[in-house]
Amino acid sequence: MQSYVEGGEPVGSKRLVEEGELGVSAATVRSDMVALEQDGYIAQPHPSAGRIPTDKGYRFFVDQLSERISLQPEQRDALEEVLRGAHDLEDLLRRTSLVLSQVTRFAALVVAPRLDRSRLRHVELVQLGPTSVLAILIADTGRVEKRRLVLDAPIAEHDVQRARHAVNGAAGGLRTDQAPELVAGIAAGAPPELRALLDAIAESLRREFTDVSSDQVFVGGRSNIVGSGYFDRMEQVKQLYETFEEQVILLETMRGALATGDPAVRIGRELPLVELAACSVVAASYGISDESEGSVGGSVGVLGPRRMDYPRTLAAVQAVASSLEKALAELSGGR
Repeated sequence: MQSYVEGGEPVGSKRLVEEGELGVSAATVRSDMVALEQDGYIAQPHPSAGRIPTDKGYRFFVDQLSERISLQPEQRDALEEVLRGAHDLEDLLRRTSLVLSQVTRFAALVVAPRLDRSRLRHVELVQLGPTSVLAILIADTGRVEKRRLVLDAPIAEHDVQRARHAVNGAAGGLRTDQAPELVAGIAAGAPPELRALLDAIAESLRREFTDVSSDQVFVGGRSNIVGSGYFDRMEQVKQLYETFEEQVILLETMRGALATGDPAVRIGRELPLVELAACSVVAASYGISDESEGSVGGSVGVLGPRRMDYPRTLAAVQAVASSLEKALAELSGGR
């Protein structure tokens, strides 16, 4: 397995005997390789060639990993230093995708914290004109959404601030999937001069913070898959690039990978799309603690070829997830 991962060339019995110092004949190894091929663990890409691992072979190898590799302390310190410099959530997640792609040399995927499980920290309202107000919606995970609210009638500046105090006093700290209905209830009993703005805020919260389809995936290191020699055909690379543009597919791929374990490895045809059959995903979750909801967060991972160094990739993904948790906790200032 390691010989093929490092060199990318089919491995023959003679090479195994020489490199592994097995102390047996090449004929004995060939016989064993035939048996492994019959069982579906390795395959011969063409006559007279050596063998390469199949999806089943990779899966057996990953499942048998007993010793996990760790990043060197200096590597981890450098990683945390890069993430610690982020000034907001989007910057933090972009930095994470870039640094993970640099460490692994694969394409990195970072899924933002789920909005429907976060809490509303604050709503800021800025009057842009007589009938226009900018709503800045801030979740406790650090995520910020901005929306321009257009009203049918003019509203005074002091009424805008009254609405801001009412919303933050009632809905601050609530889960974002609960806040819209509460604000709508406030609007129903509010003075007429505030009602339209409060209704608009409730609708904005509903659209921005409860729509799961608005979840984001940050992709770093797309260019790592080009010219690496990992893929047999350029068509595979093209399909992978097209997949990077499909946020919903990337979200489903990451969530599906982590559905049965954390960290997780999904190999070849274990992935949801036939276009990804030449790829593997290594993923881990990250989160910050919430006393009532448990861990609220997202996931990080890499999308690369099946021929990857799984122990080192797992170590990198887990280290980045851990460092991201620390940076996210500092950025959000605690729960």
